[in-house]
Amino acid sequence: FFNDTATTEIYTLSLHDALPISCTMKGVIFMIIGIPKELKDKETRVGLIPKWVFRLTEQGHTVYIQKGLAEPAGIADEEYINVGAKVLETMEDVYNACEMIVKFKDLMPGDLEMPFRKGQMLFTAFHMAEGTAKPEQVKRLLEAGITGVSYEVTRYPDGSRALTRPMGEIAGRMAPILGTQYIQRQYGGSGVSVVPITGVKRARIVILGGGHAGLSAAQVAEGLGAEVVVFEKSIARLEYLRNILHHTDLRYMDKISFAAEVARADILINCIYSYPGLEVPIVTREMVRTMRKGSVIVDLEGEGIIETAKYTTISDPYFIEEGIVHVGVTNIPAMVPDAANETFSRYIFPIVEDTANYGLKEACKRNPVLRSGVIMVNGKITQKEVADSQGVPYTPLDVDTML
Repeated sequence: FFNDTATTEIYTLSLHDALPISCTMKGVIFMIIGIPKELKDKETRVGLIPKWVFRLTEQGHTVYIQKGLAEPAGIADEEYINVGAKVLETMEDVYNACEMIVKFKDLMPGDLEMPFRKGQMLFTAFHMAEGTAKPEQVKRLLEAGITGVSYEVTRYPDGSRALTRPMGEIAGRMAPILGTQYIQRQYGGSGVSVVPITGVKRARIVILGGGHAGLSAAQVAEGLGAEVVVFEKSIARLEYLRNILHHTDLRYMDKISFAAEVARADILINCIYSYPGLEVPIVTREMVRTMRKGSVIVDLEGEGIIETAKYTTISDPYFIEEGIVHVGVTNIPAMVPDAANETFSRYIFPIVEDTANYGLKEACKRNPVLRSGVIMVNGKITQKEVADSQGVPYTPLDVDTML
């Protein structure tokens, strides 16, 4: 396999005798990639599904999965084995064996107990740039010296969000459906029918944010037959939405008009996320109190934007505060894993493949989406949104010297 013209860099990555080594030969990198299970409640999404793992193994890379990785999504380990992946018993085994970890969702307390090591690459949704400080997580990861690639901060060259689009679409499309469910009387809702009934006033759905998730929510709300209002602060975005949403009342975001519509809403859907410098809450407790009792708030953020909101889980999805039903599930797409895993794997595979084939340094030069997602390198935060959100020093990313 090796000859005297090959350049090799060989190092052991596991306590297991049979595990392979990572090497470079004539500029070709063979990467050892691990996909651990997710610890978030009822999470069904995974780093990569089998058909994309096959794309890696056929190129010579080694892929390890944790036993039972995608069983919650109905995907058996045998499907991964059949495309060349190998199975390890525990999450610790995966982290010990692999130089590149591909997760899906943000880190839970159990994830932070993993045996990270300096230089190990971790691809996941860290959610550290959204206004909520995570000091223990930041301290643990920076002390370990990992290199982190965070999906939700990635951007296309035009500045638009990149890897959040597929999950934003699914969460947005599901939000009116969840509102339709939880406005039913058995959940404490008002009992309004969102689906139009002959001779009865239509339900009113108010959506905060006209981005990708907000657009998706409005399209479904229109399809359900509700009266729909979208609030957006960008005039350019409102002009864009006007060409797509033909039965939606599009409004420029101002506090007075928005507060008046919140009071009229049967379902309020929040599709924006907090960020450093944003004045929150946008929906105050006083505004919530003006809503009709039994109305529903579906909050894709979970906390921050709406004063009365808090995170909920798929196992315990709603609560009632000020007489209003609140749904704050932050992993809504996990409810529909077939769609979520298929679309997200397709979006993230190019950055995973480039990193595996070229190494992170060269891949960042080739792939601007990947480069935009590098939030930490060797104990330093390299993404300004993250540094501002977490209140830590910011070191601009220098691909040539830091990677």
